[in-house]
Amino acid sequence: ISVVDDGLDHSHPDIQPHYSSLYSYDWCNSDGDPAPSSWNGHGTAAGGVAAAVGNNSLYVAGAAWEATLAGSMLIACWAGDATEADALSYESDDIDIYTNSWGPSDNGQTLEAPGPLTLAAFEQDAYLGRDGLGNTITWAAGNGLGSNDNSNYDGYANSRFTIAVTAITHMGQQSYYAEPGANILVAAHSNGDGEAITTTDINGSGGYNSSGNVTHTFGGTSSATPLAAGVIALMYDANENLTWRDVQEILVHSARKNDPNDSSWTTNGAGHDISHKYGFGAIDAGAAVALAESWTTLDTEMNVTYGPFFEYLDIPDDDTTWTEFNLTMPLELSIESIDVILDISHTYRGDLDIVLESPDGTESWLAEDHSDSGDDYSNWLFNTVQHWGESSLGEWKLKMRDTGSGDNGTLNSWEVIFHGVDIDFDHDDDGLSDENETNIWGTDPYDADTDDDGLSDYDEVMTYGTDPLSADSDTDGLTDLQEISIYGTDPVDSDSDDDGLSDGIEVNYWGSDPLVYDVDDDSDLFYHFQDCDDGNPEVNPGEWERLNGIDDDCDDFIDEGYNFTDRDNDGLKDWPEYHLHGTDYEDSDTDDDGLKDGEEVNQYGSDPLTYDPDADSDGFHWFLDCDDDDAYRNPALPELLDGIDNDCDLIIDEDFFTIDTDSDGLYDYDEYHNYSTNPFDGDTDGDGLPDGLEVNTYGSNPLWADPDYDEDGWYWFQDCQDDDPERAPFLPEVLDGKDNDCDDIVDEGFSELDSDSDGLDDFDEYHNLSTDPNDDDTDGDGLKDGYEVSVSKSNPVVFDFDRDEDGFYAFEDCQDLVASINPDATEFWNNWDDDCNDAVDDDLDRGSVIVANPAVSGVPYWDAVNQSFTITLTGIPTEIMKTVSWEMNGQDLGGNVSADGQRLFIQAIDCESPDWGLAIALCDEGDGMRYLNVTIVDSGFETKIQWIVNVDVWIPPPTFSESLMAFLGSTYGVVVMLVLILILGGGVAFVGIRMRHNARIEDAYKEFRVDQSIPGAAPEHRAYELPAAPDLSALIAAEEQPSKQGEPPMLASKPVTYTPVYDEEGLPKAPKLED
Repeated sequence: ISVVDDGLDHSHPDIQPHYSSLYSYDWCNSDGDPAPSSWNGHGTAAGGVAAAVGNNSLYVAGAAWEATLAGSMLIACWAGDATEADALSYESDDIDIYTNSWGPSDNGQTLEAPGPLTLAAFEQDAYLGRDGLGNTITWAAGNGLGSNDNSNYDGYANSRFTIAVTAITHMGQQSYYAEPGANILVAAHSNGDGEAITTTDINGSGGYNSSGNVTHTFGGTSSATPLAAGVIALMYDANENLTWRDVQEILVHSARKNDPNDSSWTTNGAGHDISHKYGFGAIDAGAAVALAESWTTLDTEMNVTYGPFFEYLDIPDDDTTWTEFNLTMPLELSIESIDVILDISHTYRGDLDIVLESPDGTESWLAEDHSDSGDDYSNWLFNTVQHWGESSLGEWKLKMRDTGSGDNGTLNSWEVIFHGVDIDFDHDDDGLSDENETNIWGTDPYDADTDDDGLSDYDEVMTYGTDPLSADSDTDGLTDLQEISIYGTDPVDSDSDDDGLSDGIEVNYWGSDPLVYDVDDDSDLFYHFQDCDDGNPEVNPGEWERLNGIDDDCDDFIDEGYNFTDRDNDGLKDWPEYHLHGTDYEDSDTDDDGLKDGEEVNQYGSDPLTYDPDADSDGFHWFLDCDDDDAYRNPALPELLDGIDNDCDLIIDEDFFTIDTDSDGLYDYDEYHNYSTNPFDGDTDGDGLPDGLEVNTYGSNPLWADPDYDEDGWYWFQDCQDDDPERAPFLPEVLDGKDNDCDDIVDEGFSELDSDSDGLDDFDEYHNLSTDPNDDDTDGDGLKDGYEVSVSKSNPVVFDFDRDEDGFYAFEDCQDLVASINPDATEFWNNWDDDCNDAVDDDLDRGSVIVANPAVSGVPYWDAVNQSFTITLTGIPTEIMKTVSWEMNGQDLGGNVSADGQRLFIQAIDCESPDWGLAIALCDEGDGMRYLNVTIVDSGFETKIQWIVNVDVWIPPPTFSESLMAFLGSTYGVVVMLVLILILGGGVAFVGIRMRHNARIEDAYKEFRVDQSIPGAAPEHRAYELPAAPDLSALIAAEEQPSKQGEPPMLASKPVTYTPVYDEEGLPKAPKLED
């Protein structure tokens, strides 16, 4: 046993006796001594569990206490892939077991696998170690249960070449640290329920114990793993021929079901109790050794790979539903282990649950939801032993789901590798065992019909006795299946009816019955099915064919071969002469009329058996001559242009269809038959035009001479105007209003030509504008014609003036006689359109021109009763047409204005007798600020000026009697009088009642002598009078005179006057006394 760890204290008295330095090595220091440092006691403790010497009255005894122990110091330093590979394959022919109580971090977030060299070392150990029997490698399943770690995340323990060992307590239950995993094969005892493992420790003060050579605190899967290694050593001791696979198989069958009530236990399809916590259960040394002693080596391992399957399928996030991928396994293996290789992209791989489900329903949980924020399962190999012993045959399911939220994943690809033993003894299911097919019959055990003849190998060997390696056992040209199933012939006898013809020849060639004997009645050596007349020996397939109407050679053709012979050379083949025409195939002219039989049949269509005459003796028989009575008409004569079919070809004058004797462009036939022109005279009408040109080009009459009146070389039908020599085809077009070139377009070519560069094309100038196309300024006014037409819109043929010489032509200037008026001039208030914008005196600030006296900015004062009032306006041009209107407080002042409307004069008013509108209004309203407005309207523009005038109007106050009468005459006065009458009447009544009452009281007082004086009323106070009521007339006047909106308040020093306001009845309003 090689303990691959942090060293081995081989000086320990419980280790030294069985220690082998030959198989030990220090990989950290590259020497042969694996003795550890004082703080590295892990390997010494593990070595003691596996094989501490027993029966020596010292300390402890290991599981295999007589086994040889070696040490490989590896994990005391960083080793790397190459060093790990060296340590795990060191002296592999002599070391049986490598025990490893180490691995990647068990923090639940580490996914780590061996390097490629270490993986190769695992495989080398399995297939080459121990001289080909294979090394056993035990590996700690891991102590990461508290971090939700899983042994499948450890690539070392997760290998099928290693045995993953988990830990159980001495009560057989899962230790608190022991990781689960589908890869765990067995469990072994360790600490976990308050009990720990006592084992060897570094001598002296080193290791776990500060003194002594043992430790009582060892545990973990680090202790369970060497314990399993020790048990395996006992198995090897019992049977040294065990292979590495035999060891795993024995452990599967011998392990005991511990903690039987645990919910993780289930039974797989092979009947094994399995658990992701315990594998196949607790290792049982006794049972394992007992099995090993009589063990038969397992059959050869078969490895079957399916995939990789490239899916690139998104895994639904935050979903408890499984995403499934199916695989149908057609081969039947007894499974030992399965590798599942997954390539998954995921940003939080801990979200994933991954399960492999067998056809028997057994589930291997390869990955479980846990707190691992790492990315991806990048081509990660998961190993499972949960399906050990199950049949691989059927549908497998790979299931996965992402129950976390917020991180997404994609299955890129997956691959499944089955490892096990082939248990199908007849792979091709043909009824012959693979062994017999291979060793006895030589057939293919994986092909039910080795020779592909349609009969299974079993039927050929066991039923029909045919050769299973040959499709045609009797080599007669028929397959064994055809002979048995179709024709009923003997598949091992090539001539079933013994008629001298093989079965294949009869079926495939002759079509005869291979089960019926075939005869030859005329003894011509041809069977009846070959001979078309088996009663005539001169008729058979061996005879020559003769021209006699008989199928002499039995080829189903009568007189064949004579279709291609012509013995008399008459142009007819012998076969049609004999069979069709009845002529003598050996006489070329059967009717002796001078015509060969072939000519009569093939060329003339005459009867070769009837003599044919030639009546006009012109050498042409009647059927050749179109007129056998006219010697001048026969096929040998030349055709003449005479309207007769001279050569008897049924076409008249055909030789002249394409002949033009006079070269005038017309064929002779057309001239003779269609145009009546002379085919020998090119200009029949003598007008200088060939007949063909007149017919084909000009369409003129070739029999009538055509004139050229204007003698310009163009005939009337060519010339568009034959009386004008300036118009003819091909003359250059001139800008003259004529179609000079006779193309039906007048003056074309001048539409895009501007000869004088004035911006107008010549055509428009000549035809539309009447300008000179060769003079850019036709009217000589200094403006180009194009500018006048396109820009100024003036007449280009009329001279344009600038009479006031202000730089603007008359068509631009609104007044071409006044230089100050033009489009660039400044507008003045003068009743003229100075800037020629069609608006007189526009955009002017007239208010800034007008001067008012008094000024608008001040507040003029007017003592209206004692003074007149004048306002004068100056600055208004006299030449403008205007209207001026004045008003004050809505009163028109037109009667107070000067004739020009620029002076307002108002005489002082008399409020005693106001006689016009403003006087009446001011007298009614009294003092106050008044708005005076003047409005000036000229050229459609309105100018308003406003003054605020402080108007002082003195009104004498009314007398008391006037006020009283005015008040009493008003509505309020009437109401007050009625109220006073009511009060007076009520008062009189009350006084009367009171007087009567007082008289009665006074009588009573006198009767009872009561003092009637007022208490507290001293005589000295009885002579005082009450003060008079205050005079409120001023307040009443102020209340009755309302102020105007925006009117400044009256100064206190001003006299307050009261002007009564009368209602509709002429009575003054009652005073307001609320204040």
